[in-house]
Amino acid sequence: MISSAADAGGPGPRRDARRALSRRVRLPLPASDPGLLRLTAALRTVLSVGLTLAVLALLGVPLRIQVTGAMAALISTIAVSETRLRDQAVTLALGLPVAGATVAAGTALAPHRIAADTVFVLVIFGAVYVRRFGLRGKALGMIAFQMFFIAQFVQVESARLAQVGLALLVAFGCGALVRFGLLRVTPEQTLDLLMGSFRTRLRQAVGAMAALAEAAERDGPAGESNGPAVYPGAAASGKPAAPATPAGGGPDGTGRERAERRLRQRIVRLHEGALMIQDRLEDSTPDASTAEAVQRRIAGMEVTAERLAAVLLDGERPPHTPLVTVRLRELYEAVGRDWLQKRTPVGLAHVRDRLLGYRENENLTGLPTGDQEALRAMGELAFSVLGLRVALGAADGDDENDSPRTRQYREELETEELSRRAESGLRAESRPDAEKTPEGRGASGGTRRRDGDGGPESEPQEEDGGTAEPGGLRRPSTRTAFQVTVGSAMAIVGGELLSPQRWYWAVLTCWVVFLGTASTGEILVKGYRRLAGTAVGVVAGAGLTGLVAGHTGVSFALILFCVFAAFYFAPVSHTLTSFFMTAMLGLLFTLLNTYSRDIFVLRVEETAIGVVCGLTAALLVLPIRTAEHTDELLRTVLERLSDVTQEAVRRLSGERPGVSGGAPPGTRGATVAPPVPGAGDGSGASASVPSVPSAHTVDLLEAARELDDALDGLRSAVQPLTHPVSPLRSRSQTARYVVALLDSAAYHARGLAAVAEQLTGDSRITPDPRVAAAAGRLTRNLRTLTRSLEEPEEQRDEALLPGSDTLTIAVIDHPSRSPVGSRVARHIHRLDEIVIGLAEPLGVRVEGARGAGGAAGAAGEAAAG
Repeated sequence: MISSAADAGGPGPRRDARRALSRRVRLPLPASDPGLLRLTAALRTVLSVGLTLAVLALLGVPLRIQVTGAMAALISTIAVSETRLRDQAVTLALGLPVAGATVAAGTALAPHRIAADTVFVLVIFGAVYVRRFGLRGKALGMIAFQMFFIAQFVQVESARLAQVGLALLVAFGCGALVRFGLLRVTPEQTLDLLMGSFRTRLRQAVGAMAALAEAAERDGPAGESNGPAVYPGAAASGKPAAPATPAGGGPDGTGRERAERRLRQRIVRLHEGALMIQDRLEDSTPDASTAEAVQRRIAGMEVTAERLAAVLLDGERPPHTPLVTVRLRELYEAVGRDWLQKRTPVGLAHVRDRLLGYRENENLTGLPTGDQEALRAMGELAFSVLGLRVALGAADGDDENDSPRTRQYREELETEELSRRAESGLRAESRPDAEKTPEGRGASGGTRRRDGDGGPESEPQEEDGGTAEPGGLRRPSTRTAFQVTVGSAMAIVGGELLSPQRWYWAVLTCWVVFLGTASTGEILVKGYRRLAGTAVGVVAGAGLTGLVAGHTGVSFALILFCVFAAFYFAPVSHTLTSFFMTAMLGLLFTLLNTYSRDIFVLRVEETAIGVVCGLTAALLVLPIRTAEHTDELLRTVLERLSDVTQEAVRRLSGERPGVSGGAPPGTRGATVAPPVPGAGDGSGASASVPSVPSAHTVDLLEAARELDDALDGLRSAVQPLTHPVSPLRSRSQTARYVVALLDSAAYHARGLAAVAEQLTGDSRITPDPRVAAAAGRLTRNLRTLTRSLEEPEEQRDEALLPGSDTLTIAVIDHPSRSPVGSRVARHIHRLDEIVIGLAEPLGVRVEGARGAGGAAGAAGEAAAG
């Protein structure tokens, strides 16, 4: 049996691991909680706290000691966030002595107010400073700060330190039992759950497409009022939507407009799910080759789904016939079935074969013009699903229900996977040994996690060019440490002036508003949300304490519920987290017999002091203005966009990854015709495409993921400007406009990267020289925009080169590949227009532009799907 597995194309254990991975991806999971990450984190926290309380109650320790143990279990559970179980165990083991030392110090110093405050400030500085050492440093720092805070909050007598130590042992032990036993979740299982959620989100997106097609048949084609079709996810993530609904459309618009909004929302959620999978692949797959294959196929599925949505959203295309709606419904049912199982049911195989047939031009001949592009996109999506099955080992061998053409597709995909795995092995052998291990890959830099486990400063990173982050006081972790320390010192003084007993609430608020923020605007927004959640939580807490007074069991149950809700909603709403934590505090005070209504009012006042102190420190101590921060992130986005487009065009010009001198002998890659300087674009620019030096290998899919990470950071950074209460209306509109354009640019860059990654060796496309000219012009314009942000005063005279009107593409050898070639031209053309559209809001001239309206008009067209 092992021999037959090896004969099929690879080592038996490795293929068995991939098959096991594919077998587990079965159940459709809730799309609102990808991979059940939030549910798992909340359940783990509640179980750890509940088990700790149960053990301590059986041991008969006093109530204050039980509260200390419960809080220690909570903190140790939420602080540890590494991916690998081994790393989690090490961090948890190191956290126990750290917690013991800080609790002992806090308890011993509690009677000495000045000394306790001084040590607390030093603990705060150290806790923030060690975040530079990655997730482990962040976890240990959080444990140190929170346990010192708990010692001040519970106020246990020094004589009971031995019982406190016992409570800590129980808390960390129960946390370990839950994490590694009762609720053990391996990286592989997390990936399986994320894949199930991605499948659910894909099904929802296809369902929204079918609903849009039905609405279009019912309401008729989109009129001029709908405007250009924006990138499918633009309107769902805070970007400008289509113009206002015409009179008579109702408050929510027509059925078509509601369907369009729903589809855009579904595409955004699909994109988020794909990125979360890509974040976890390196630690969750049997080998690096499988990780690369799954990443490539997931990216391909996402791009084809986005392209299908863009076709349906484009009001300028000819209207489709009911055939498209019927096929979308079939696709919806097919995606809802077990699409990764070993044997495909007969009915599903028939639907899949029919959809795959739409990849071929001859099967589209004679169909209405309005249907052809949508049907072709459905065929590409079905092909992407088949490719994922092959990558995961779920499609090994022939399926008796397959058509001959489907068998041929599978053989092509299997051959491609074998070829890519061989190339991946050769590249791995050429890398330094340190980079071949997971630890070595993680040390070389990382991406921002999207599940709430990591923060913006979780790990030190280096730029692609090898330049480390700034040192000294300019280093983010150092700057934040000084800001938090100064703000906390101010909060201690202000909090003690208001209440010598409850001052620590102000310090805790100051600490929290700095977590995950990088500018004064972000701190202001987070402080506002915390204050609002606290105020509403006070009302709820007052009501709950009146209901449960004298009922200890009910109080503990409600406390556990509040803990669960607080950490379930933590990644999505800081306001809700503050609400549930405040309600939980009211229940705790009831258990400790220290509850009064005045204490809730004091809670709000101390929270306000903490927000003000944090904001003041951010403004006065090594400040990072929102404009500076957003400009820096915008530069990063433009640089990442340039990286993706350069590498994609370089590969489409016939070069293999990591090679700059053309395709290797004996290969037939996608070859661009020799460029003609300035041919047909009217710009006078050289048509040469900047190549990447051979010494600098670019992982195209990784570069696209870094672009999405950078754009995600920019989107978060502009939230203070786009917040509804922001008084800066003009800057708010500009920020929304720029982010909308960059969202569209990222969509087209992903599409370009997917084409470059998925073209097989038997394809040969020869673009018109104007495509190469546009690519060179695009790179030059991106460089100009980046320099204008770095040196705005010195670069005022530098202008962008205008774009050309049309781009065409010629195809030889394989006429059926003409849709691929046209997509390459279309993506580059749209990117060219988007960059021109960025000129006006960024204050950069365009050569020969007639006025500001020219760039704005180009931007509107560039956003078209």
